Amino acid sequence: MNNLLIVILLIAAFFIGGLLLSELMISVFGFDGALLIWLTIFVGSIWFGRQNKDGIVMLFKDIHQSNLDDIEEQELVSFDNEYNEKQNN
Repeated sequence: MNNLLIVILLIAAFFIGGLLLSELMISVFGFDGALLIWLTIFVGSIWFGRQNKDGIVMLFKDIHQSNLDDIEEQELVSFDNEYNEKQNN
């Protein structure tokens, strides 16, 4: 229960800190500049976290590989079905 409270407080602190940082950036750089900075932070965090095994890049790699495996399995099953139909005829 204590760990859950700490996690909730950390999430709330990051959220409030992000809002305050956004307000500061908008007042200093305008909306366009603040948006550019947030996009740079977002893309940079993905780029520098690409080797993390729990990161978003690895998540998409795993999904892509799973889809490729499913396609290969479906092709093998359809080929096997066609082969069995030809053998029966």
